[in-house]
Amino acid sequence: MKHGKGTDIFANGDCYTGNYACGKADGKGVYKWKNGSIYSGEFKEGMKHGRGEWKKVANSTKCNRFEGFYAYDKKNGQGTFTWESGNIYNGNYVNDERHGYGEMYWTDSSVYKGEWRKGIQYGRGVMTFPDGRIKDGYFENNVFKGNT
Repeated sequence: MKHGKGTDIFANGDCYTGNYACGKADGKGVYKWKNGSIYSGEFKEGMKHGRGEWKKVANSTKCNRFEGFYAYDKKNGQGTFTWESGNIYNGNYVNDERHGYGEMYWTDSSVYKGEWRKGIQYGRGVMTFPDGRIKDGYFENNVFKGNT
């Protein structure tokens, strides 16, 4: 059983380099997928856990990427997801979904600051549009419902 630092190259072409405990990735490490994705950060019991950064394309700044906190392989807590398009979400995650307070910035200069539930705008929020219009109130299923 591996314990301490090491490297594994898996049959599917993926590779892990970092710390092990009881035979599993544990502590700091880097996991590289055969498809070019990479995760660098903390692990626990073989899963992404703690602070880390995932990038869809290892050596690219123009790709989907996430930097923040994970809990047992899922985005959980504060984090920033940047899409290849340039859109950015900065806020809270629960079970891999935007949940709680977060801010979404679109490349057209639209901005939403407010509450999210299971990945959608839900609750109190403010949406600002490129033309300067503002919708301030309650959102449900990504739709502005008014000042209720």
